[in-house]
Amino acid sequence: MSELITDKFELPVQEVSAACEALLFASGESMSLAKLSEILNIDKKTIEEAMDRLIVDYTNDPWGGLLIRKIEDSYIMCTKPGMKKVLERYFSPKAKPPLSQASYETLAVIAYNQPVTRAQVEAVRGVSSDSIISRLLDRGWICESGTLDAPGRPSLFSTTEQFLLEFGIESVDELPSMELMSYKTIRDLEDSLEKAAGNDDRQISIENYMASAGNSEEEQ
Repeated sequence: MSELITDKFELPVQEVSAACEALLFASGESMSLAKLSEILNIDKKTIEEAMDRLIVDYTNDPWGGLLIRKIEDSYIMCTKPGMKKVLERYFSPKAKPPLSQASYETLAVIAYNQPVTRAQVEAVRGVSSDSIISRLLDRGWICESGTLDAPGRPSLFSTTEQFLLEFGIESVDELPSMELMSYKTIRDLEDSLEKAAGNDDRQISIENYMASAGNSEEEQ
């Protein structure tokens, strides 16, 4: 367990925004409001106000390639969605196969019912979902979040920060209020999430493979 910071560190209020920015950059991952408050020895309200200003400044900077995003009770520094192609050239990632209709249906079941077991997902979908759940785990959109207190201790699955980041929403509370299986196409799910985010602010665009449905991978 990490030790709490107990010194008498004091930071001038005019340096709070810069300090938060530096911490997010140095951490390389999300930092909770509580952690920022602890490190800077400043109340959460002041931190939130500083972060709100930073979020606006980064969003409105036409020359910058970075954003600061709020994800539930944490903040993260990330690249702007428009930089995707540039970053792909730098990292030269292997092309990921597009996800099928079944994959997004499974993701919706997990997102709206989390935490949920594999058996519960399959009960909703009516078919085996082993391979699809593995694929969603590989994408980083879901994770194992514990075990159910039942015979066999089956794993529970929940969505991740990466899911929120890529789909452009701050929390699962922003998911649209719709019947789970009402999505007749992937575009329906994509559009509803975009509407929940308030704009097209997804960190990485969801593959719109419906135009080439004949080439999409076959899944159950």
